[in-house]
Amino acid sequence: MRDFIFSIWAKVGKTSNDTVAALESLAAKQYTTAEQGGRVVISASVQGKSFTYEVPEGQTSMDFLAQCRESWRIILIGGASGAQMTDAELLTFLLDADGEVTNTTVASFTRTTEHGYKTY
Repeated sequence: MRDFIFSIWAKVGKTSNDTVAALESLAAKQYTTAEQGGRVVISASVQGKSFTYEVPEGQTSMDFLAQCRESWRIILIGGASGAQMTDAELLTFLLDADGEVTNTTVASFTRTTEHGYKTY
């Protein structure tokens, strides 16, 4: 989700208000869809700038709308005391300096042995 919000934020001027406005514009279905090479591509003019987003494989334009809504919600209630994120809060969220987001799957397997549990 952060990558999606980042792509909008970087395109529209790097402010919280502009990012929310762009997400609202996208959520209002002010975009076109096309299929290119078996993938759905969203194209829109967001605050006068061209925006293109390739929907991940297996997802539809409805999933894109859900992503817009969730991104909008994150920004609107993700700030201090449940308020809209400030520009600084949004930047901190996107930078992820605390390493909250990971693209690494971590798994632990435990097996019962005659001597107890063994974790791999």
